[in-house]
Amino acid sequence: MKTNKRVLPALVFSLFAAFGAGEAQSAQFSNVIVFGDSLSDAGYYRGFLRSLGLPQSVVDGMGRFTTNPGPIWAELVAQYYGVTPNPSNVSGGTIYAQGGARITATPGVSTPPGQAERPIATQIGEYLTASGGTADPNALYAVWGGANDVFFNLGAFQAGAITQAQLQANVLGAAAAEIQQIARLRAAGARYIMVFALPDIGATPAFASAGAATAGAVSALSAGYNTTLFTGLASAGIRVIPVDAFSLFAEVRANPASFGISNISGIACGAFPPITTAATVTSLFCNPGNTVPGGANSHAFADGVHPTSAAHRIVSQLALSMIEGPSQYGLLAEGALRSRQAHIRAIGDGVTTARHGEVGRWAVFAGVDRSEFDIEPGTGLAGLDSRSRAGTFGITGRASEAVTVGLAYGTARNTGTFGMNGGGYTANEKVWSLFASAKWGGLYGTGVVSIADLEFNDIHRHVAMGNSIRRAGANGEGSNSSAQLTLGYDFPLGRFTVGPTVSVTTQNVEVNAFDESGAGVANLRIHQQKRRSEVWSGGVRASFNAGAWTPWLRVTADKERRDDERLVSATALSMVAIGASYDVPTYSPDTTFWTAALGVNGWITDRVGLSVSAFTVRGRSGIDESGVNAMVGIRF
Repeated sequence: MKTNKRVLPALVFSLFAAFGAGEAQSAQFSNVIVFGDSLSDAGYYRGFLRSLGLPQSVVDGMGRFTTNPGPIWAELVAQYYGVTPNPSNVSGGTIYAQGGARITATPGVSTPPGQAERPIATQIGEYLTASGGTADPNALYAVWGGANDVFFNLGAFQAGAITQAQLQANVLGAAAAEIQQIARLRAAGARYIMVFALPDIGATPAFASAGAATAGAVSALSAGYNTTLFTGLASAGIRVIPVDAFSLFAEVRANPASFGISNISGIACGAFPPITTAATVTSLFCNPGNTVPGGANSHAFADGVHPTSAAHRIVSQLALSMIEGPSQYGLLAEGALRSRQAHIRAIGDGVTTARHGEVGRWAVFAGVDRSEFDIEPGTGLAGLDSRSRAGTFGITGRASEAVTVGLAYGTARNTGTFGMNGGGYTANEKVWSLFASAKWGGLYGTGVVSIADLEFNDIHRHVAMGNSIRRAGANGEGSNSSAQLTLGYDFPLGRFTVGPTVSVTTQNVEVNAFDESGAGVANLRIHQQKRRSEVWSGGVRASFNAGAWTPWLRVTADKERRDDERLVSATALSMVAIGASYDVPTYSPDTTFWTAALGVNGWITDRVGLSVSAFTVRGRSGIDESGVNAMVGIRF
């Protein structure tokens, strides 16, 4: 008996040590790296502005192609994921974009005198050289280009240097070149590449005033570029995160007030004498001193082609929704895992009651379970608050002195709310289980197999668009099949029993595909997702025989062995026709943790039993999981 007292604590300690430590995963990225032109330039030309003899205080308030000092979309996205946004010519800067850059060719468009020509191909080369030729697979990349290739070739066409056919061929050739550059990033190891569609250049103030024919032709070039770009990526098997800027700005023009915009045709920036005049306004020199009062927020355009900081904020909101939407919906499967555990706890209590019955006789039980599963919000992670309510009814029979068998049916309702007012869902589960339990002296074991239908109602997320919040909604279905095997041995120590317990629980959750509605350009198709779980547990169970009642305690160390990174696939509904499907990582909790449960079971009468218990899960960073359950059993 003394040997047992020494061995059991050592066994528990070794189980904890063997499991090691795990790390949680989410849509948080290790870095944000941006390639592009003036639409993504975070201040590359500030050195040039200083060379003009402008005071440092003035230079600090300019340098972006927008209503300075407002940030551009790339800075906002980088900040969301905890990255300091700086241009690449500042130490540690990861925004390589440069105003005037084309995809691969030079010269650029309106590059300031004496400044290096850095097309997107060169920018990517600079990054890969600095990183030793390998792209960080856990970083978020972004590529937004093509507009300057349109401008350059339009200028050549208007000058009579190329034909209309050559104009179109050159623009579509630039789209093909962008595909090659994205493929280059992919080949170097980049997994998450955000690719922006061209906005409708023909609808910008610079071209809209040129007449319907000219504006329409430029709009057709923009649309052709986008179609070539995204169909080419899909044909090449390159999955990227698409940002449909073309459709976004169409929605802004159709209903600017819903975005907090009141002026879609004028420009917010004025001249900056003596460098620019009213005829040569460029947002590179835009600052609070030469901006229309309130124009940074009221106008869509800073100059003839560049967005204001308000419009950049809207672009960043769409870009983030393309990532965070699928990532949030990955939590639907996490909730289903917890609902199954509630059902299995009720079956375990029912088996305990049934073991006291007579051979050949039947017993019934009914259990209720209430639990909480919360994920704290963090950088790039909205978090989740979820509540589950479950009920289980079962029937058991004593097949022999050692063996008990049974059948159970359960329902569960899981209500989840995404953090930061991100939306939520309600999941209903209907589950059937077969189970069997055996006990020979101190040795015991129980096996449970279950299958369930899942119904997801009121799936929704809140998408910020300017000053308004859109509600993207959907309903869906799914399933969950599981199996659990528990083994243990009880050593008697007077009125106490104590002994080791081990278990393996597998679950296979599937959430079927669904389409959102209600959020316009932000609507997504979420493809079928799968969540596989295989938890191995080992620990100690102890109980005390107090007559009619038996209090008990169980502590286990747990290890999730299916710890591969999980991706959720999506398609932007505005781009379904061109096959713009993509993958983003979703949340995965720490893979090692421990569980403690405390309860009491006993008999109210000689045929009516009662069990009450509570549990808590600890050791998972940012997670709070706990619950209570009760069961009433009647033997016949």
